[in-house]
Amino acid sequence: MSNNLLLKNASTYFGANVINGLIPFILLPILTRYLTVEAYGQVAIFQTLYWAVSAFVGITIAGASDRKFFDAASEKHLADFIGACVQICLFLTLTTISFFLIFNAQFSNITGTPPEYIFYAIIVAASLSIIQIRLGQWQIRGKAKIFGFFQILQSSLIVILSVLLIVYLSLDEIGRIFSQVLICGAFAITSIILLRKDKLLNFFTWNPQYIKESLQFAIPLIPHVAGVFLISMADRFFIAGELGVDKAGIYMLAAQLATVVSLVHESINRAFLPWLFEKLAMNKTEDKKLIVKYTYLWFVVILMTSPILFFIGPSIVIIIAGPQYSEAGNIFGWLALGHSFGGMYAMLNCYIYFSKKTYSLSIVTLFSGILNIILLIFFLKIYGLIGAGIAFSISMLVRFFLTWFLAQYVHPMPWLSFRKQGSSTY
Repeated sequence: MSNNLLLKNASTYFGANVINGLIPFILLPILTRYLTVEAYGQVAIFQTLYWAVSAFVGITIAGASDRKFFDAASEKHLADFIGACVQICLFLTLTTISFFLIFNAQFSNITGTPPEYIFYAIIVAASLSIIQIRLGQWQIRGKAKIFGFFQILQSSLIVILSVLLIVYLSLDEIGRIFSQVLICGAFAITSIILLRKDKLLNFFTWNPQYIKESLQFAIPLIPHVAGVFLISMADRFFIAGELGVDKAGIYMLAAQLATVVSLVHESINRAFLPWLFEKLAMNKTEDKKLIVKYTYLWFVVILMTSPILFFIGPSIVIIIAGPQYSEAGNIFGWLALGHSFGGMYAMLNCYIYFSKKTYSLSIVTLFSGILNIILLIFFLKIYGLIGAGIAFSISMLVRFFLTWFLAQYVHPMPWLSFRKQGSSTY
């Protein structure tokens, strides 16, 4: 992939991510005005639930199929490998549902949600795993336009259906939940059809070696997903238990608004990843120096723009959600700062994926997640709701530095010698 194509794809991903990110924001004023703060809190808990179960229904498998693209001897081998990945997702989904059916009462008591919400969360998580496999194969080939179109269409339909169910059928929070279940399920089926059409999915095959290979990549990432959950989603449960479901709804609003920051970072990263993997596979010192220069430049941009978010946050919240959510404005800046550190982290974890030593990434993320929970419990008592935002920001900063250290360990780069001509990479 040329540098020009990298910039072109980055701009395409950026445009698609902006549109894809703005679409749910169209729904925010509707949700905050047609749902009570408590009902909005239930929506927040549901979104937390499907992220919580995502690790158990195969979300980490998608990364294995992306990485296999660079090793597969032919499209046939890749299609067989993706078939094995889908088989694993199906098996894990059925196993998770069976486990839930046995212990549904216990799960309902722990989460404070109706049992059916947990079942819906499993369906959404499983659907997103399949969708991610389809998206990953477009991304790794640099097909940014179809990638963006698919994401935008999915988000648009969820918003449209949510409005119909909440505003016109008065279904309250269940309308938002149903819209996610139905649209994600439909797009998972569509993803399978499109993979088959592109001859990238041979489901009716049996290759134990591919199953073993995909699990060797994915299983070490389960603690990583658990760590991401502890950093990014588990705080809703603690806030609901400590301060009430209404506070969880306020925090969820601030968190959703703060994700705008990650849209920009994700756009750059999506275009950067296939270019990076291609350069790393060539293993040239000058290419590595160029990679480091681009990375440092991006770090500077992120750090220079982050302080602005503290000043504009309160105004944004009032304009979009109304005065009843004004407390979310005080949290926005801290959450946005955490996402800024997340954008810097995302430029570094690519090296760990390329090295296939994903267990190290899991160690870092799980440690950061546990740290977030410890800080969260402590800061909630001292600072109240804003303490959750501070805990998130600190945890993301720690994850960034630990990931940088591990990335250098598993795949050395010239972080300190990128300006020297003719120097060797260490």
